[in-house]
Amino acid sequence: MIVGWFAVVSIILWGLVIDKGIVAWLNRRCDQPFRDGTDFLFSGILPALAIAGGAATILGAFHGLRWEIVLPIVAVSMIWRRRDLVAVLRDLASLLGKIAAEVKNGNPLPALAALTCLILGYVWSVLAQFPSAIADVWVFHIPLANSIIDHAGFVSPQIDHPFYGNIPLFFNLLFALVMMVSGHWTGAAVMNIAIFFGFLFLLSSCASRWRACGFFLVAALILSIPFFRGSVGEPMTDLARSCFSVAAVLFLWRYFETRRPAELFHCALVLGGAVGGKYTELQMVVLIGLILIPMLLKGRLSLPLLLPCLCAFLVIAGYWYAKNLVVLGNPIYPFMFGHPGLSDAWMADYMLELGRAFDPANRHFVTNLATLQGWQDFLYILYDWFLENKPNAFAALALILAGLTVAFRRIAFLAAIVFAMFVIWYTVMFNHIRWATPAYLLFFSTGFIGASLVRERLDKWLDRQVLPRMAPLAKMASSPACRVASPVIIVLLAGGLWIFHWHRMGGSDIDPARTKDLHVVLGMISVDKYMESHREAYLMYRYIADHDLRTVFQPFDTANTLLSTAYNDGRDGGWQLPRYVLPAPGSDIDAFIKDNHIAYFIVPPDADSAFLAERIGEDKIVMANSVIARMMPRSSLILTDRFGWKLYRFDADRAS
Repeated sequence: MIVGWFAVVSIILWGLVIDKGIVAWLNRRCDQPFRDGTDFLFSGILPALAIAGGAATILGAFHGLRWEIVLPIVAVSMIWRRRDLVAVLRDLASLLGKIAAEVKNGNPLPALAALTCLILGYVWSVLAQFPSAIADVWVFHIPLANSIIDHAGFVSPQIDHPFYGNIPLFFNLLFALVMMVSGHWTGAAVMNIAIFFGFLFLLSSCASRWRACGFFLVAALILSIPFFRGSVGEPMTDLARSCFSVAAVLFLWRYFETRRPAELFHCALVLGGAVGGKYTELQMVVLIGLILIPMLLKGRLSLPLLLPCLCAFLVIAGYWYAKNLVVLGNPIYPFMFGHPGLSDAWMADYMLELGRAFDPANRHFVTNLATLQGWQDFLYILYDWFLENKPNAFAALALILAGLTVAFRRIAFLAAIVFAMFVIWYTVMFNHIRWATPAYLLFFSTGFIGASLVRERLDKWLDRQVLPRMAPLAKMASSPACRVASPVIIVLLAGGLWIFHWHRMGGSDIDPARTKDLHVVLGMISVDKYMESHREAYLMYRYIADHDLRTVFQPFDTANTLLSTAYNDGRDGGWQLPRYVLPAPGSDIDAFIKDNHIAYFIVPPDADSAFLAERIGEDKIVMANSVIARMMPRSSLILTDRFGWKLYRFDADRAS
């Protein structure tokens, strides 16, 4: 994990150095290129990652992602831009100096914000060590990153699947850059954590004053929702592409506020990253284009500025679409223009899956907004899924309305994009709530912008009425005794609470089933003990590997072989039969069992559920149950986990 963070910080530093020179050139005619170095550091993380990803894309296209190529390029570019490197390091030193100066002057908020970031980074890093329970991580995302590493770049298909092997891979490429150094899938999780931090910093830097206070408001609005918080350490691309997509809108808003050319350039960079990571983010290209094209036609946006931005966008995102156009004849393969390598039946099933709700219970909602019932269902979904029992969502809505009241023209386009994105999600992508992540994230971001605009109106009152009354407290906090006593008291209080909670949980005999992920963070229980008690099949798959059981029949888990490897520190002993290996209809089941050397099998408690039948295929479930029914009379139960998963030993020689 430490190696992964070192790799991520190095990638960001290189990107910031390159970005520093570009920003200086673009803003050369501006009176104030950036408010200060802190603003550049906070707002430059995501563009820096986009620049690094763009450079890696160019290298990967020529199979140049090799240490002997990457390291000389990084070294030469750092020497070439040494002045920018020194400037970035000075900005970082200045930031640390400002935090220390604010504490000395009696303002502890910047130090508390920095401490909060360190704590969040530690917590997310610990939680990132939990192997993901999402099958897509092990079926697609990690294999795609490993394939990029193995090929030192890109091939077609990237993995052995015509669709998933040819989708845009910008974020999988970022995962690969870290995993090249760390050699472990947790490197992908660290990259996602860094992307989310970069987004939080960007959003908090949009406040004209009091950025530390802004960070706490951002944390209160966004991090209090498990929908975002629970996805930070997952090696998935949904939250990462959402951060890039929403960041593009925020940079566009900053451009309208400041007219700095670099803000529009940053918008193009992160928008390229979003589009290079998922086809769905083409919606943001359309929405931003609808804003910029009228400005260009009216002469409010110069063509010499738009062209570098367009070039930056194409460098980041263009490769994936150009490659698919050349190789497959379809830039957005396999949609609209043809799907070579995929059967019409597969494509029809896939489009059916995309066009309807994932959960059958939600399929009665009408998504046609040309009807009154469609609008009624749409408003119900907005309230039921995104607002109900979520006080911070109502707070964000109130802040948006307040922002519209005090500065309508400055926030109206953000509110319009939020609404448009929810409409697009509901009418086109109402398959799962995760496809609404960009819209929901922009909703809270717009709430923060609304709070910033309201606070600007209140600045004079705050300066005259509130700050003078806080002066005695500031003077007390800045005293040497307080600066020494405060951290000591905090450490003693935290230690006391830890000991009290440890004893309340049972001391050395803590029941793993009663623990939470926070207890792993606090060191009260190991990751393995926690996973055994909270993750289905974890104990089962660890037991199979520890005892080298062969061959295990497990047809009910869509990622059984991949999870078995992930749960055992990357070891792949070939213990389990891939879940898709089943006897053909009408074939000899006994011969199938003998030919595949099946000696064990697993039965989950939901083996007969309708949901599992839909995900795996009803015919496959029927065939799997017929195999298990044939083995069950000559089998004995050897292990049951707390979730009801059962592992049986099959004795072929025992009489039934």
